[in-house]
Amino acid sequence: MPILVETLIDAHRWYRDKVNMLICSFDEDFHDYLPEIMRRQDQEIRELIVCFAGIYVSKQLKDYLVDLLNTMDNQLVRIGSSAVQQRRCCYTCIHGKCTMPSGDRICKFKGVVSADYVCRRQRNYPSSFNQYDNYLRLTYQATEIISDFYYEELDHIQYFSGDMTVKNIAVRSLGKYNSVNQFNRLIGHLQDRGVAESAIKGIIIALERNPGLIKELVEAYFDESNNEIRSSLSECLSYKVEYLIMKTTSDMREKCLIILKDILRQGKISSFIWFINNNADPKIEDDLVKIIKEVCLELPDIELSFGKQLNERLLEKTNIAPFEEKTNLRKEKNDPEFRLRIFMLITAVVLFFPTIFVVRHWDTIMIYDWHQKLRTYIVDFNYYLVFYSLAINFVYVVLLLISIFAARRQRRLWRLKTPTLLFKKMMLPSVSILAPAYNEEKTIIESVNSLLNVKYPDYELIVVNDASKDSTLRVLIDYFDLERAEVDYPKRLKTMPIHGVYINPSIPKLIVIDKENGGKADALNAGINFSSREYFCGIDADSLLEDDALLKLASLTLDAGVETPAMGGNILPINGCKVEHGQIVQYEIPKKHIARLQTVEYVRSFMTGRLGWASVNSLLIISGAFGLFRKERIIAIGGYLTSNEQYGKDTVGEDMEMVVRTRKMMHDKHLDYRIGFAFDANCWTQVPEDSKSLKRQRQRWSRGLADTLSFHRKLIFNPSYGRLGILAMPYFFIFELIGPLIELQGYLMVILAVLFGYINAEMALTLFVTTICLGVFVSMSSFIILEHSSMRFKGRDILTLLIYALIENFGVRQITTIWRATAIFRLITHQEGWGELKRQKFDKH
Repeated sequence: MPILVETLIDAHRWYRDKVNMLICSFDEDFHDYLPEIMRRQDQEIRELIVCFAGIYVSKQLKDYLVDLLNTMDNQLVRIGSSAVQQRRCCYTCIHGKCTMPSGDRICKFKGVVSADYVCRRQRNYPSSFNQYDNYLRLTYQATEIISDFYYEELDHIQYFSGDMTVKNIAVRSLGKYNSVNQFNRLIGHLQDRGVAESAIKGIIIALERNPGLIKELVEAYFDESNNEIRSSLSECLSYKVEYLIMKTTSDMREKCLIILKDILRQGKISSFIWFINNNADPKIEDDLVKIIKEVCLELPDIELSFGKQLNERLLEKTNIAPFEEKTNLRKEKNDPEFRLRIFMLITAVVLFFPTIFVVRHWDTIMIYDWHQKLRTYIVDFNYYLVFYSLAINFVYVVLLLISIFAARRQRRLWRLKTPTLLFKKMMLPSVSILAPAYNEEKTIIESVNSLLNVKYPDYELIVVNDASKDSTLRVLIDYFDLERAEVDYPKRLKTMPIHGVYINPSIPKLIVIDKENGGKADALNAGINFSSREYFCGIDADSLLEDDALLKLASLTLDAGVETPAMGGNILPINGCKVEHGQIVQYEIPKKHIARLQTVEYVRSFMTGRLGWASVNSLLIISGAFGLFRKERIIAIGGYLTSNEQYGKDTVGEDMEMVVRTRKMMHDKHLDYRIGFAFDANCWTQVPEDSKSLKRQRQRWSRGLADTLSFHRKLIFNPSYGRLGILAMPYFFIFELIGPLIELQGYLMVILAVLFGYINAEMALTLFVTTICLGVFVSMSSFIILEHSSMRFKGRDILTLLIYALIENFGVRQITTIWRATAIFRLITHQEGWGELKRQKFDKH
């Protein structure tokens, strides 16, 4: 323990967080060791002791926390003014225009901006500012722990004045007393707007602990003359709707009906509707129907919610029309500037090689006849195609070699991570799994069962029904016995309206959200708003995770000594696998040729491309089917791109665009980070089994790539962004966006060379080696990494896939290239919809 404790001093925060939990796991032994370090003033030691106090209860720790709060309060006052002054640093410093003399800490420009904008001459935050933030964070953490375990200690005047965060925690803790006096104090705090929300939470806590206090709340409601405070009181009472409805048959009838109307006016209707749909008392039903009619006359908009949720009999009785779900037909925005850029790009690529030809052969171009000119141009172009193929395959080979070593390293590190280590409290980040669902009734139950059975210490599952036109929502409600619930959540990202939230108290990890259609990105943003964990994991609703996949992916946070704001997992086709109750019970390669070819492509792309790029910290794509993101970072950049959010645009390439935006933000803030990839964290998903669906998918990917590169065009070939600007972005621009246009011209030249007899044995052999053999070599070599992965394919299946790896180079890749190229051409004139993949039921064992 002493050795571990000393390693915390001056260590990176990400290291300290993990080691703190290791030390805290010593329990009694560490508690006995506390007297040796409790008098130390090191910030790292204080953090360690406060962390331990959050999981271990003792008088010694209580006294330490109380003393720490008093000490921190004095220190915050002492350094507060200095820290605020040193926060001043103008935005122009970032662009190298700072007039700050060497040695000064405060810019001569007087603008005050975010502390993330740090002067180039002072890359580290000023010491006072760092100290102030550290003290503040530790103060809040200590206050929360006292509120959890020793809430009586917060009932002092010093905590109800001064810092508003501390005051809010103290107010909320009043709800833990089983006392009418403290309950009335909470009601009194509703008058203070700064703590009103915490007072409401405290009142709700008090009602859960002592339901008898509801009578005090009802009396307070009718004694209150301030409408705003009455509204807050009715919000608290909305959590006891069943009690109020049952009391309508007592002498409290009139009072309860008034409160119920007020609750409905605030839109708190979920519990009310659940009760009336399941009510069997005609008298109660008549009263509730009358209330519904009155409220709908006052607020016509609320009628839509009743129309969606009331059963048919009650809809007829209340004269409310049933709600008809509408799907927003989303089209890619007609952006003339974007279309002009694509037109100019295509023109430049088409004219590039003719321009080189004219420059090279200027002295003889007027002498040659058209036959000689055509021959020279075709031969030249075929050699250009050779150089291009050599360049791209050289990149593939380098990535392949890097990936082989990276895979071995990941496997070695994984073997060191025992379950005992990984399941220690806070060793791994908490995760919210977000599963957007649109018309997924055929696969949704298996997917949700799979996600509820993942091995992970702290997670929740949020399924977002994006206005499915089939029975997706009904299937979920019936299978998991879900009930509507009133859930308050921070609306940090703008999304389409939420229709309802469904939960089952016996399955606390599962939350189902029903919302108006807005697309996958909008559904994910809605899930982020509801999420309560540190990271969120985006996964397609038709996908299944292996039970340890999330564990392997999140464990990447332990491998690097820096922050990992995003991580991606491996994707494999589930077509052909046998599924029972959300678990794959038999691993098989797909039966159809198109799906088998995609299996080869996925192995090559993920095992070589993604793993290789991640190893050099240049990964730009995390598959939307399985990715892990730090929530606060994604909220800071505005979430997924949608027309509702700050950038006012949608994208079909959210899996790449958000990673690029995250990288840009982390670079602008001068933060060390890594974007990780776990090659053996397997997610199995359905892939298209017909050429029409496959073509639509690949063309969508190409449109998404073009949109992302256009949106972030300032990063391409920008050396100030390091590897992002001079390596990753240029690669995707040259080889992924422009590449199909070059290859399409190359195929045409090869055909002309054969037709006119211009091709010779040397050229044919060179083209074959560079375009076919190297491609086959890279594809087949990707399977070497399978030796280090946890894939379940049998030996004969691997042999079959190797044969398909050879076959795909003769026609299949060429057709895919044509699809990708035509998608770029269509961007000039044709606006595409988002498209939809046909879903099939999983194969049963």
